[in-house]
Amino acid sequence: MALTKQTITDKIESVRTDNYFTLQVRESVRVLEDNNLLSQSFHRYTLAPDTDTSTISDPVVLAQFNAVMTDEVKANYQTFLASQTLPE
Repeated sequence: MALTKQTITDKIESVRTDNYFTLQVRESVRVLEDNNLLSQSFHRYTLAPDTDTSTISDPVVLAQFNAVMTDEVKANYQTFLASQTLPE
C-alpha cells in the first residue's frame, strides 16, 4: 500500500481581454494509493503578460507563455495598465 501525491498541469487557457492575453492555468493535485485515485483537488492561477518568466517552473506553461506573450501583447498590456492609473 503505497501512497503518492502528484501535481500536474491539466489545463492552460489563453484568455483575450481587449488587446492583450492572460494565461489561466489549472493544476490537479492527486493522492493515489497503488495508482488508484483517492483524492483530487485543483489549484488555479493566472499569468499576466508582465510575469517574470523565471518564476514559471512547468516547461509546457513556459512554452505556452512565450508563444502567446509577444512584444505586441506585452506593449498592449502596459498601455492598458497606464490607462488604469488615476490622474494626480
